[in-house]
This record gives sequence, structure tokens and C-alpha cells, in this order.
Amino acid sequence: MSVVDQYALPGLVSVAGVHQILRFALKVGSARKEFKVAVPATTGPDGFVRVFRAHQNALEAYSPSLAALWVGAVFVHPVPASLLYGGYLIGRERSFWGYCEAADKRLPGLYFSYRCIMGLVILACAGVANSLVRHYLQVDLSRAITEKVTWLKL
Repeated sequence: MSVVDQYALPGLVSVAGVHQILRFALKVGSARKEFKVAVPATTGPDGFVRVFRAHQNALEAYSPSLAALWVGAVFVHPVPASLLYGGYLIGRERSFWGYCEAADKRLPGLYFSYRCIMGLVILACAGVANSLVRHYLQVDLSRAITEKVTWLKL
């Protein structure tokens, strides 16, 4: 297996994220037609504003979520990082379509995606911290922990 092959899973969920954000953008376009809101207006009937805000919320989190995915994949492992990002995308999907219906319906998906992204950020930070400590202090924290906690040895 090449070095590139091990990152196929984060690559796949990255492409899924691109597909998701583009579908959300298309929904804004169709909402503009449905509610007769001309470009560049960002306000209008409640139905349009909900779709627009749902897309905007997804866009605001998109770049940080991708950064967390790739830092977690490189510094810890591609599989848990990709699984957490996949969970984030599922939550974001539920949040978007819920928000399109009613503002309160966004919350279950939002909370789920938030838990997934926070797990991913923690994973990424732990991986970077371990690499910094290993490089500058010559102490491998992940090895020390897995030697003490045997069930972590997968």
C-alpha cells in the first residue's frame, strides 16, 4: 500500500463534503426561484431565509471541518478521523433539511454534527500534541499510553 492509498478514506469523505455543500448551494438557487428573491438579495420570505441561513451555516463550518479532518487523518489515523467527519456530514445533512422546514428542526442534526466535529478537533489536537512532544522532547505519548492501557492496542 502506498502512502497515498492510506488517505483514500479521508479523500472520499472530503469529496462527499464537497458534494454536500454544492447540493446545499443548488437548494438556495431553487429557493430563490420559488420565493422570487433576485440575486444579490439575502433576505426575503421566511422560507427563503431559512434555506439561505442553512447553507450559510454549513459554509461557515466547512473550511474548519476539512482542516480538522485532514489534521486528524495525518497526525492520528485516517479511519477514526474519516468516521468522525462522516458523522459530521450526516449531522450537517439533518440540520440543513431540518432548518429548511423550520428553524427549531435544525437542532438535532446541529447537536449531532457538533459532537462529531468536537471529537474530530480533540483527535486532531491530540495527534499534533503527540507529534510535537515526540519531536521536541523525544517522548512518545501515544506509545506510553497504549503500553499502560492494553485495550488500546488494536
